[in-house]
Amino acid sequence: MKKNYLLFFVAFNLLFATQVFAQRYVPIAASGTADPTDIYPIIKGDTTATGERVDNNTIYQLENGKVYVTSGRMVNTTEWPLQIEAQDLDNTASKAILTRKPNGSGSYKDIMRAGGDVSLKNLWIISGEKGPLEQHDWGKIRIMTENSRVIIKDCIIEKDRGGFIQIRANGIKAYITNTILRNGGNRRIIQGNGRGFECRNYSMDTVIMKNCIVHNIQDRFFRSQGASQPHNYIEIDHCTSFNTAGRHGFIQLGRVLTAKITNNLFINPIMLGTSPIYTNEQTQPDNEKHKVITLDTLYANTSLTVAKNNIFWTQDVMDYWATNDSVSSPDILSNLVIQNLGSDVSDAYFQDPLTLNSVPGSILQYVKDLYANPAAEDMYDFIVEDIAVQGTAYDDGNLFDFSTFDPCYPSSKMSATAGTDGSAVGATFLCPDLMTASNDISANQLNFNIYPNPTSNNLNFSFELKTPSNITIYISGIDGRKIQLENANFSTGVHSFSKNITDNFASGMYFLTIQSKNKVESRKVFIH
Repeated sequence: MKKNYLLFFVAFNLLFATQVFAQRYVPIAASGTADPTDIYPIIKGDTTATGERVDNNTIYQLENGKVYVTSGRMVNTTEWPLQIEAQDLDNTASKAILTRKPNGSGSYKDIMRAGGDVSLKNLWIISGEKGPLEQHDWGKIRIMTENSRVIIKDCIIEKDRGGFIQIRANGIKAYITNTILRNGGNRRIIQGNGRGFECRNYSMDTVIMKNCIVHNIQDRFFRSQGASQPHNYIEIDHCTSFNTAGRHGFIQLGRVLTAKITNNLFINPIMLGTSPIYTNEQTQPDNEKHKVITLDTLYANTSLTVAKNNIFWTQDVMDYWATNDSVSSPDILSNLVIQNLGSDVSDAYFQDPLTLNSVPGSILQYVKDLYANPAAEDMYDFIVEDIAVQGTAYDDGNLFDFSTFDPCYPSSKMSATAGTDGSAVGATFLCPDLMTASNDISANQLNFNIYPNPTSNNLNFSFELKTPSNITIYISGIDGRKIQLENANFSTGVHSFSKNITDNFASGMYFLTIQSKNKVESRKVFIH
């Protein structure tokens, strides 16, 4: 009888929960391109005259491939999440497009100043654009209320002079995946910055950026500055960045208790160099010299994981630095990051120069113009327009056919299997070849074998070398803990080992990784 009562109680609660939290979907039809549908009055219209919402759990659905506008600033409350998404979430090649239009007074309002949770999925948001060739607005997407949750998935957000996503409250949880942030900063002058993700003077609970692409921006990939209390958790994993001027640095962690910077591809971070004279907003932690990954404060319980990031500058950038005494190559890690990593610092990054298949051209000319005359207003335009605007008022010469956008690299490169778990570094959500290379690493590359698997005590493994090589082998857990098993020069032939792992690892899943000069291979190991 007790079992039946328990089952009834569970079923009743599930039914009640379903009724309480039933989702309401509101499809919004698209009108013609000459006068796109304005979603602002529709969303605002779901609030009654006395302030109540028609339904607190509403998802507004926009048609894939169609253009929508907002004439007002969308504001929600802690009682109802602002949820906007494309009708077909699986068709990520055709996103619903959202931009702004001026209101009755001719003013362009923000996209949103959210007062509660936000969810944006499969949208292309043109957030700061005001008109052909005009300077874009800044800070158009802001999260304003404590302890809110932000979910951004499969989106493109572009054309904001400030940060694409701005956090303006404590305790925020933000999850950004499979998203492109591009074209940040002013069109031709130094003022206006342009950042990927930013938090000013607030302490975040959680920020996770996975499989994101950030490109053609004037300032930092990630900015945290000024908070009196540390952030709880920051993770930047499998992201790609290129064409970053880096006016004030690149990844500024500020104060944080736990951070993971892993498996990223950063090409030309801080193109302005280590000590650009145009830094005028804030200083850097190490004598004002720019470094790629910085930490402002080291707490007794700070825990950093920085591993398997491919970070390099292209030859044209380095050649320019050689002609200008005021700039030089920045260091990768700031002093406090190095101090916290300890012996793991050697695993923080590597350099595997590669070229992405099809992306907008380098913004190096912008850097050159800036040093030549920082007051000029006819600098290289690093805001890239789609080739579809060719010959129109939006055509300023810096065009790219985004239908060919391919931020991938050959699967034969070392980076294709160099990740912490044998995956490809950088964002791969647009790169099927890299996902295949990562998930199906050929066992014949080094004839790397593990047996038995699962195991309970001894772990046996072997590999074969065609030529002599230095080999490093280690086992790591999902918590980041790593134990090196071998590190030595090995001759041609087959090499076999048996290691007792009972004393070091509890039951669970781990990764056994073998690394040579040109190859990195990982296998899952199950211990029971």
